Amino acid sequence: MKYKYSLLLLITAIIWGAAFVAQSAGMDYVGPFTFNTARYYLGVIALLPVIVIKDFKSKEKETSFTDKRLWIGGVVCGIFLFLASSVQQLGIVTTTAGKAGFITAFYVVLVPVFSLALKKKPGKLIWLSVALALVGLYFLCIKDSSELTLSTGDIYLFACAVLFSFQILAIDRFAGEVDCIKLAFIEFLTSALLGTGLMIWEHPAMSDIFSAWIPIGYAGVFSCGVAYTLQMVAQKKVKPAVASILMSLESVFSVTFGAIILREILSFRELIGCGIMFLAVLLAELGPAERKENAMILRKGKKVYLREMTAEDTDDIVRWRNADFVVKNFIYRKPVTKEDHLNWIETKVKTGLVRQFIVCLCESDKSIGSIYFRDIDNEAHTCEFGIFIGEPGMSGKGYGYEGQKLSMDIAFNDMGMETVGLRVLEDNKAAVHIYEKCGFKVVDGQEEFTESGERVIFMRAQKP
Repeated sequence: MKYKYSLLLLITAIIWGAAFVAQSAGMDYVGPFTFNTARYYLGVIALLPVIVIKDFKSKEKETSFTDKRLWIGGVVCGIFLFLASSVQQLGIVTTTAGKAGFITAFYVVLVPVFSLALKKKPGKLIWLSVALALVGLYFLCIKDSSELTLSTGDIYLFACAVLFSFQILAIDRFAGEVDCIKLAFIEFLTSALLGTGLMIWEHPAMSDIFSAWIPIGYAGVFSCGVAYTLQMVAQKKVKPAVASILMSLESVFSVTFGAIILREILSFRELIGCGIMFLAVLLAELGPAERKENAMILRKGKKVYLREMTAEDTDDIVRWRNADFVVKNFIYRKPVTKEDHLNWIETKVKTGLVRQFIVCLCESDKSIGSIYFRDIDNEAHTCEFGIFIGEPGMSGKGYGYEGQKLSMDIAFNDMGMETVGLRVLEDNKAAVHIYEKCGFKVVDGQEEFTESGERVIFMRAQKP
């Protein structure tokens, strides 16, 4: 189970590696926009029966097609996919499949860099991998050491890498919230509709499209219908930086399939560039491990582990705290801003009045929620407990329960607390049940009411 989602991304990389060969072969018959549009329509057709069968067998649909989030996510991902694949197809016209695969794989170092504006600061190894990748691109793209110009195809492929970085980050944003297969379906449909006008502009002949049925069929059914869907399923559990590293192995497979099927041979200089870029990929893989090692794990269970919350977690916490399914279970429901949380850190966490943790999945290191102890009184040895699992699709899987058990061990054995209290909405029966399993008991005679009139009960746990 630990490597299940990494294996899915490896399979994705293999399929995509072979797709470079299919795309290169398909260009012998049709234009780039015709090829892409045809394969995306095939991807839509391939996923449609899967969605129908899945919904028929499921008693409760994971996400309805009326869900606004599904359409926003699918359209956003589809726009980036359309733009990325279009410029990639233009680039493949003037270069080999293997070379195209390696330049496209530059997203492996772009994703962590772009994540800087969204999540966390990349480690030193990530920046080193960026520098190495640039050197690798120089050897791979510049035909002569005295010539500092890139070919048009190389520029298209680099633009493709940038756009695929945005697509990976977009999937990371939406895949955890909705049904992945339906998200992929709308993504392909969006790309196909956007490409239709450009396909017509190329004036394709049906005979040419049928002549390219093998490469179009492979790219449509396997590269789109299978690989892109696997990407979305896997990215529910795998961080975008790590996912980009695994998927970048498509470059290795593109060279392999290009040599086997198309008998393409890279020059010695280009092979050096490939080798340097592969080294950049390895260093980028070490980056997440470096950050994980530096982030001290306080307690670890079978499913989740706890680490200290830092200012770098601010964007995640604000997003979680303002999610509708989290807010409805809070007593105080005013929106939380980034400034509010940073002030919370300065006035509460750094002064010792609050201690806050991040709940992370053991199998992928993905952050899914937060646990905190507030109003810490070291003289009375008391504090108040709070928890929220804010990542969509992560509730009801035992993560919160295990995280709570781990945090209570910290409170009693590390922080020296004797009594831990909490407040919970009476109607939140599921939460009350979990608290009772963790040793909390309802305090008789204590209650309060929210502004909307909901009854709040008090619970308390004593050190064993």
